[in-house]
Amino acid sequence: MKTHTSKHKLTWNQKKQLTGLLFLLPLTLFLAAFIVYPLVSVIFYSLFDWNGMSQMKFVGPDNYKLLPSTEGFWEMAKATVIYAIGVTGLVVLCGFLVALALDKRGKWRVNRTLLRFFWFFPCLLSGAIVGIIWRIMFNFNGGLVNFLLNQMGIKSVNWLETYGVTMAAIIIASVWGQIGMCAIIFLAGLQNIPTDMLEAADLDGASEFQKKMKIVIPLMAPSITINVITTSIAAFKAYELPYTVSKGLPGYSTRILTQRIYFYSFSTNKYGIASAMSVLLVIVITLISLIQLYVLKKREDIY
Repeated sequence: MKTHTSKHKLTWNQKKQLTGLLFLLPLTLFLAAFIVYPLVSVIFYSLFDWNGMSQMKFVGPDNYKLLPSTEGFWEMAKATVIYAIGVTGLVVLCGFLVALALDKRGKWRVNRTLLRFFWFFPCLLSGAIVGIIWRIMFNFNGGLVNFLLNQMGIKSVNWLETYGVTMAAIIIASVWGQIGMCAIIFLAGLQNIPTDMLEAADLDGASEFQKKMKIVIPLMAPSITINVITTSIAAFKAYELPYTVSKGLPGYSTRILTQRIYFYSFSTNKYGIASAMSVLLVIVITLISLIQLYVLKKREDIY
């Protein structure tokens, strides 16, 4: 008696593909619910005049046209760019130097695992906590920073209410909060460098500086790419840390665009303008990230 096999029986390859799709399904649903849907929604709201209560009024691109004329827009845009450049540059540079120090093996070195924990610990704290810590430290009367300056014979600095100085203060706080993650990524890159290349350089009489410039830094190009892109994105969309340190003062000099988005959304209920500013920020971040990726990836290809 003949048995009939189902025409719809899946092959082994089809089962394998189906299993892979099922594993991707939870992440796909998560991305759709928490990234795609909010992004589409904010683009939609940016085309309307709406206060969250009354009926929505379609205004098209008018909200985008109003952005340059809103109070303090250009000062905040400038502050956002300065903050992002300062944080990205210092975090990547300092993170690389810290990684080099923690990776160095020597007779008198302190336990590297303990040191790595201390450098990484600030990354475990929320931005608001880091901001509050540094606001206390930058306090004009009784702050730790001014106390140390006074011990060195330097007059106290009004870190939180001085143009230019306050921006430096929030950059310092942000660097302290992010440097650990950057250093960890660099450490992973350093540990993947083949030791035989460094040993060959030693036999050729290369100095430590030459080894760093000719071997270590070129081979660290992928780690540099990751750190530059992720740090710059985090800096452009930062909110709680800069705000808790300076409250956006003095004037608009440290008030970045994310703070203004919050103001329009929850203080004045101008959701259309807030959404338009959010879309603009997303576009700027995307363009800058793509440019960085192109330039840094091109540098990786050289090596």
